[in-house]
Amino acid sequence: MTIVKTFIVLALAVGAAGSIPSSASTPTAEALAAEALEKSAELAALEKRIVAAGASVAPAGALPDPMASIAVSNVPVEGIELNRTPMSGISLAVSQAVPAGAKRRLRRRATEQEAEALKARYEDRRNDLVRRVKRACTEVQYLDGALVIARENKRLAEDFLATAEARYATGKGLQQDVFRAQVRLSRMIDMLVSLRQRRAGAATRLNKLLYRPPAEPVPGLPPVSLSKLSVTGASLGARADTENPALYERRVRVEQASTRERLAAAGIRPDLKVGVSYRIRQSVPMDPARGEDFWSASVGMSLPWLYRVDKVDQEVEAGAARRAAAELDLEAMRNQLMARIEELVIETRREVEQLALLETGLLPQAEGALASSRAAYATGQVEFLALLDNQTNLHNLQLQRLRLMADHEADLAELEYTVGGPVVSEASESEVSGNG
Repeated sequence: MTIVKTFIVLALAVGAAGSIPSSASTPTAEALAAEALEKSAELAALEKRIVAAGASVAPAGALPDPMASIAVSNVPVEGIELNRTPMSGISLAVSQAVPAGAKRRLRRRATEQEAEALKARYEDRRNDLVRRVKRACTEVQYLDGALVIARENKRLAEDFLATAEARYATGKGLQQDVFRAQVRLSRMIDMLVSLRQRRAGAATRLNKLLYRPPAEPVPGLPPVSLSKLSVTGASLGARADTENPALYERRVRVEQASTRERLAAAGIRPDLKVGVSYRIRQSVPMDPARGEDFWSASVGMSLPWLYRVDKVDQEVEAGAARRAAAELDLEAMRNQLMARIEELVIETRREVEQLALLETGLLPQAEGALASSRAAYATGQVEFLALLDNQTNLHNLQLQRLRLMADHEADLAELEYTVGGPVVSEASESEVSGNG
């Protein structure tokens, strides 16, 4: 009986250690997602990049800085004297480069599109963080439910052990049955240990998303409940085409590449440079102008035609290639999103159908078979192995139901991210309980 007492002591210890953390206020996945969004350093960094891109729009279309200069010209080498020759003087000049208006407009538009693309990326990162938090919460919910089921099955294993020992003590049972019951109980204890460790790992991953200390306890979440799709698969694809932020960013990137291609083509247009100078002179003998100051004006123009083949045409070709690549990236992402949506819709339907089969057929049958075999074993009508087999079947079906519900909610979170918006209506009344 020493072995049996050891099993019971270990079971009590594991039951206490594997209990689900509790809290006065039970958090929800939505509340945890909001906390993650508030604390996310990645999102905060993207916000700063958006601000930087917005502040860069006006400078991108502005004129270059004007140039001012002062020069002393035509000074004799014998000494710095400006009154020895009428050619000497001090010149003050101001010049301004004036790029073609189309170039400045296109540069400004390309910078605006960069800010627009970053905003779309920000929304995509927000949605992705919500998805990851929901999936992490779903895993914690699954493990909490699995711990409840495992503890219930451990209690059943203890009852089986007590029944086997009672029958063996009266000479109606076999010692082999007692040993099998002890093995089953030890397996249940081992499962509790494993689930507790997995639960701690899932809590650590959730804390990482929430920027909490890794070892901070995560309170037990509400039992996982089965949500329902609020729309059809076909409409989900249409919504994703217009609402998915990552897809929208790719569209903006295509427009930006087209803008930059047109900017490269505008390189054939010449840039202007205008300038005005004022020359201060001193009166010198024999100066017909009698020391009068002079002013000058100039207009210059770049000559892009001279290097058109080696510069402008090559930049246009490079811009066209970048635009084509952006268009192909957009088409590839769109094709990937549509296929992913269809896969997720099919998977969620499968999970719902399998859950219906479990809840209406297999689980009631397994529960009935276990109850029947327990009564029959107590009277010696069935072998102990049949009792253990029925318990194993029920336990596996309970875990399968819980896993299907958790996977269904995780797939819906994935579907929401892929579509770019909510896809579920209210949660159904079907929740995971301790006994499935």
